[in-house]
Amino acid sequence: MDTTERYRDLFHGMYTWISDLCDAEKGSAIDEIHRYWADDGRIVTFGRVKAAGIEALRKHFEVFPELYEKVEVREPFYTYLETGDRVVIEHDILIRTRDLDHAVIAGEAGREEFRVTSIFSVLDGRITEMREVAAVKAGDD
Repeated sequence: MDTTERYRDLFHGMYTWISDLCDAEKGSAIDEIHRYWADDGRIVTFGRVKAAGIEALRKHFEVFPELYEKVEVREPFYTYLETGDRVVIEHDILIRTRDLDHAVIAGEAGREEFRVTSIFSVLDGRITEMREVAAVKAGDD
């Protein structure tokens, strides 16, 4: 296997897992958190720690079924780069909220599309850190 692609399956699986969290039929998907995230994993968004440690990550992701009807990361990614245990991924993500009261940015019927760039650190095949920035997608490329 090409070493510049050794984590691609991990991230495809992780983004599929996130999407599955919104599906009531797959409600137990949260229990797979350890497959993708290290015990001391953390999410940093716009320079602020959003969740640190597996329990905080669990709480972060547990609200997805309540808040979101759909979370879909679009593949293929715009950018996918690996260097050692660092991975940079740029992609579009479609989020459809369950109701507009939960929408952070009110969009058409609770629908938002973002361009996201994330920098991941991976250790022993699990994510230890995700640093991300996102912007509302203004139009087609």
